[in-house]
Amino acid sequence: MNIIIFILILGILVFVHELGHFLFAKLFNIRVDEFGFGYPPKMFKMFSWRGTDFTMNWIPFGGFVKIFGENDDGSELSDEEKAVSLVHKPRWQQTLVMFGGILFNLIFAWILFSGIFMAGIMAPVSSAPDNYKFENIDLTLTSIMQKSPAENAGLQVGDIVKEYYTGESTVIVQDQSIEDIARFIQENGENSDVGFVVLRDKKLENIITKPKLGIVGDSYSIGVGMDRVGKMKLPFFQSLWYGAKNTVSMTVEIFRGFGQLISGKVSIDAVSGPVGIAGQVGSAAKIGLTYLIGFAAMLSINLAVLNIIPFPALDGGRIFILLIESVIGKRLNPNIVNWINVVGFFLLIGLMLFVTVKDIIKLF
Repeated sequence: MNIIIFILILGILVFVHELGHFLFAKLFNIRVDEFGFGYPPKMFKMFSWRGTDFTMNWIPFGGFVKIFGENDDGSELSDEEKAVSLVHKPRWQQTLVMFGGILFNLIFAWILFSGIFMAGIMAPVSSAPDNYKFENIDLTLTSIMQKSPAENAGLQVGDIVKEYYTGESTVIVQDQSIEDIARFIQENGENSDVGFVVLRDKKLENIITKPKLGIVGDSYSIGVGMDRVGKMKLPFFQSLWYGAKNTVSMTVEIFRGFGQLISGKVSIDAVSGPVGIAGQVGSAAKIGLTYLIGFAAMLSINLAVLNIIPFPALDGGRIFILLIESVIGKRLNPNIVNWINVVGFFLLIGLMLFVTVKDIIKLF
């Protein structure tokens, strides 16, 4: 089920991305030969609209648009073909076509965030407007590390912590935070097991964990993430505002994360591929639908940030080439540009395979 949900979310996000390219191309009268749902081989053509074939393909991951002139081979074109070719349009129009997918992913994230604020979202208390009154607040498990004491003991994402205890003391949860529990585990973990009473599917479960040294830093811990979560529902315009704030702040955080990855401050081990993300989707789904939609919004921002990086084969790489051409005042050799993009594409595929294998190894 996790894989099905992941494929569905990924398909929607890629479709939104490609729709941005498609609409900007149509806006500037650039020919779009095909808008494909899924990836080839082609299953069948559904219909044609304004010169574009809309096709259904066999590999069910997102989609693609085939823009005339995007992969320029330097061949001579007729005047009619030049009029509808991407590479023969002004560079500012080419840039907007390339940026369209990134923009649509950011707008889509904003719509998702705003929608769940309007509908009512289970949100961290810290994310609420000043003086906002939640309907209820629970200390909820939001993540569990693989092969951690928490996972081995049977704690699950979505569990609501009601009590935590050792043989000598018990704490009934009222306004405690994860910092309070971390301190409790650190003080008692060396000499004692730590038990949790959690609410799961309207039933109380009693679970005993064995804290371990070195999971997080050099302290005793059980390998969980928690947050004080409550239901937050905002009026229309305030929802739009907080949806925009969330989108901007998360975009900044993801950029910062990519920067730390590139600089070496964060290990490649922290990066998740499709297998790891599918597991995270399952965890988000367990907490609730609104949490899953919020996770989809975060993935949409990740897709936008990834594509804006000036790396060959990505939208950002193509925009960077357009910037170089604008500075030097002429087009770069199309064959060289195509080879750069091909090499970049295979490097990306190699990185994806590496991360996927790493995720699979973590499962065993």
